[in-house]
Amino acid sequence: MVLIEESYLGNPVLDKIIGSSSSVLFYGVAGAGKTTLLLALASNLCSRYTCIYVTTEDTAHYERVAKSHDKYSNALFTEAYDLDSLIKVALATAMIKPKYVFVDSINAPFRLEAMSEGALTKYAFVVGLLLEVAEKTKGKLFASAQVRAGESGDLEISGSKVLDYYFDAIIGVFIGDAGKRYLKPLKLPEGLLFEQLTFRITSYGVEWVS
Repeated sequence: MVLIEESYLGNPVLDKIIGSSSSVLFYGVAGAGKTTLLLALASNLCSRYTCIYVTTEDTAHYERVAKSHDKYSNALFTEAYDLDSLIKVALATAMIKPKYVFVDSINAPFRLEAMSEGALTKYAFVVGLLLEVAEKTKGKLFASAQVRAGESGDLEISGSKVLDYYFDAIIGVFIGDAGKRYLKPLKLPEGLLFEQLTFRITSYGVEWVS
């Protein structure tokens, strides 16, 4: 178990889970709030600790970062849109040795190359190396993951076997009735549990709803 040191997202239940994990993954459909959760975490941590924030999809969040740049003063933002680029970023991250590593989203490059020879091996190498970097600095790996609709209609996480192996906590981000957003756990550290946590997105980040 990792000792709780920080107020990560301002929700006692979720903060305890994050504090007890070396790696936390948020998965869900586009627009559910995954990036907002990662940026909220980064804004609470990256003004005090060295962070790497990797985006693999788009750079729309840079505008939000610029509005509160002081909250991300120790964060290095970079991009990687394929597996080879993500490997290079992971190797550079190992040299920089940040305390916190963020990847949004960690499985997007794999989805594009999943049928290519060696793609799964590259993917596992990247995730394993990034987690090793975070653990060596007694920090954490935070990531988001894209999903797709399976044959049964349920949401499936691309590259789920690799992610399930490396991530201590895997939490779904969903949009319900009237646009209500909520979290539901798929995997949590032993002894920790919650059924559902509801939140709304504000101009400041995340606000928890009782």
